[in-house]
Amino acid sequence: MWRAGMKEKIEAYLLEEMHRELSDIEQYDVDPRTRFIYGKALEFYWTLSRFFGLGRLHDGRWRKPDAVKAQALRTRLEGDIPAPAARNRLLIDMTATHRFRGHTGVQRVVREIARACVESGEALPVYLEGGRLYGHFKHDNLPDAVELQSGDRLLLLDSGWGFVEEYPPLLSAAHDAGAEVVGCLYDLIPLRYPAATAPKNSAPFVPWFNDVLMRCDAIVCISHSVALDLVAYIREEHLAPPANMRIGWWPLGADFRAGAEKAPSRAAERIASAPTPFFMSVGTLEPRKAYSIALDAFETLWAEGCDVRYVIAGRCGWNTRALQRRIREHAEFNRKLFWLDNASDVDLVYLYPLARALIFPSFAEGFGMPLAEAAYYGTRAIASDIPVLREIGGEGHVYFDLLDSHSLATHVRAELAAKKAPRRISIVSWQASADALAGMLRDNAYQSDAEAVRLLTSKNSAVEAGQ
Repeated sequence: MWRAGMKEKIEAYLLEEMHRELSDIEQYDVDPRTRFIYGKALEFYWTLSRFFGLGRLHDGRWRKPDAVKAQALRTRLEGDIPAPAARNRLLIDMTATHRFRGHTGVQRVVREIARACVESGEALPVYLEGGRLYGHFKHDNLPDAVELQSGDRLLLLDSGWGFVEEYPPLLSAAHDAGAEVVGCLYDLIPLRYPAATAPKNSAPFVPWFNDVLMRCDAIVCISHSVALDLVAYIREEHLAPPANMRIGWWPLGADFRAGAEKAPSRAAERIASAPTPFFMSVGTLEPRKAYSIALDAFETLWAEGCDVRYVIAGRCGWNTRALQRRIREHAEFNRKLFWLDNASDVDLVYLYPLARALIFPSFAEGFGMPLAEAAYYGTRAIASDIPVLREIGGEGHVYFDLLDSHSLATHVRAELAAKKAPRRISIVSWQASADALAGMLRDNAYQSDAEAVRLLTSKNSAVEAGQ
């Protein structure tokens, strides 16, 4: 099985990255006196923050709910917005996106699905505050407060694990009211590879999975691969999902709204204006993205005299101090190696069509959004050979051996030798994605019904979800 065969390779890679991080800390560590003063300052900060009720700033908890501030964060809609159905409503929870105004990763999915569904009248996006639900969007046709009622379907689409303790009471209230709760699973990376995720995210994900998702009436996944992994995990851990649990999956969109009226950054324009071909990676710097492998590959090519550039578009993430230093202090930095650590959607829309190919070295994904976005703009990807990326990318992209910089370098050479031609690879729009998701929930059209889930998750099951 793929997971069993690659697990050792991934763990070895993570161990090597951890060694690099520790070596970086040791190499650039401060003197004992400064370390002592810094430690005492941290203790003082922790003491004061807890005294003033601000412990969430450093203990992994997200913003404490505040009803007044929450109301101010609602989004005003203009134009003709249909009124939601009176009964059998689809309510989309977007609490984390409402509170923190994120635009990447999970929040991009939530924003696109919620906007498409409210504009079509398929669903009513809501947020949780003080144990009650409120409408995220403001419009004359949309309610402010929302009471759960029999026949409703509550979709937990957002990343609620940052305040997981607020959700079990919501599930109980929904079930007491006769409503159904549907969880959304983006991936099992915090459970499969905890060393690849920040503790502040992986730690709360465990109770989120056990106490929230495993109490849902159904779970929808963002790819077939995630659904298969979910089934396998339930079986491996001998978990007991609810008797009525169903599992389904649907495709995400790729035509994100980038604000066409805005201009790209000067850094993006400088990269695009140079004649030397460039390859691009998109995504936060974090261990599972395996940017070290990509950088190894391009260092090999540069050592051979290959005239090619490598561009990384993504903000800095957890446990990448050594990688950040490696990039910024590289001899080719801002010559052949570029890092856009604050790239906007406008920058991505501008650069995607101009890149020779997308480099996607990640060893674990739930979907692989940059793969779909690159396809939308006609750019081929050179991606890790893992099941989910083959599922999303299909035959339109090429794949290199997992965590193998030499294999990646070989594919980059082949891409440079080939004639660049625009490609239009089939993708799904966000409207089509939203329609597929809403239709699945509305029509109870999950690929695996309750009986199938029971059989799939049984100890001796050898079949796959959807088969």
